[in-house]
Amino acid sequence: MLTIHASKQDTITLDNREFFFLAGILGSDRLLGVEDPFQGYLAQEIADEWDEVKRSLLEKGYLIEEDDGAMLAMPPKVFSRVAIASLAERSCWLRYKRQEESFEGYLHATNEKVVQVQKSDTGNLYELDELGDVEAACGQLVEKMDLKDYAPAETPALLLSKKKFGEIYSRVPALTVDELGDELAAATSDAEGAIALARCLKFRTGEGELHFSTWTGSRWETQSAAFVVNDTMNWLVRMSLSGDQDWLTASPASKQQFQEMLLLWLKQSAESDGR
Repeated sequence: MLTIHASKQDTITLDNREFFFLAGILGSDRLLGVEDPFQGYLAQEIADEWDEVKRSLLEKGYLIEEDDGAMLAMPPKVFSRVAIASLAERSCWLRYKRQEESFEGYLHATNEKVVQVQKSDTGNLYELDELGDVEAACGQLVEKMDLKDYAPAETPALLLSKKKFGEIYSRVPALTVDELGDELAAATSDAEGAIALARCLKFRTGEGELHFSTWTGSRWETQSAAFVVNDTMNWLVRMSLSGDQDWLTASPASKQQFQEMLLLWLKQSAESDGR
């Protein structure tokens, strides 16, 4: 039997085996971004691994034996973070680069809490941190990504081929701003918007990508977006995911608009399982 126990831990650090076992104890088999370390194992091999992993978790204080070993207790911070990371119905994979800083990881959200899961640069270690509720987490994110407040209302969204944009984007370092603007204008038929996007791409100070996933009960449904930032403004990029579609939209978006988009995607209904 598993119970919750008091703890003073802050960041929770788990290797992939510990993460899988704790998620399994809580009834989850759908960890995002964590490769199954036991794929192809026989039942006895998994049982042997559990004995070793349990010892490791006990040594870390992430599990506690009670009643002479008859009961395992999980500290509340461990329980809460693993439960949200493995059972939340809304998640976001986020990658961004800002100047010399970069981040890649998952955000798992209920209305009450957002848990960030980031893989360590060395080994199969994962750090689990709590970012507060959805509003607080989204506020932190837009600040860390250094998004700008300005978004010109008169600049409409640009529509073009995703394949064409990818080809142009790959050549940004080799093109001048004017050349980049001309190619975007030819692809979008919007010279004014094209030069604004060209300046942002050429002199970008930050960029990133987001994959928003919602659990339907049987599978994850995903929407994607990307963004580019320069010294004055941000561009939000949305694109087709289906293999038979080839479209992309790019539009200016202020920090507030970007934060509202994050809230819209991560906020869950009252009926969601808010652990």
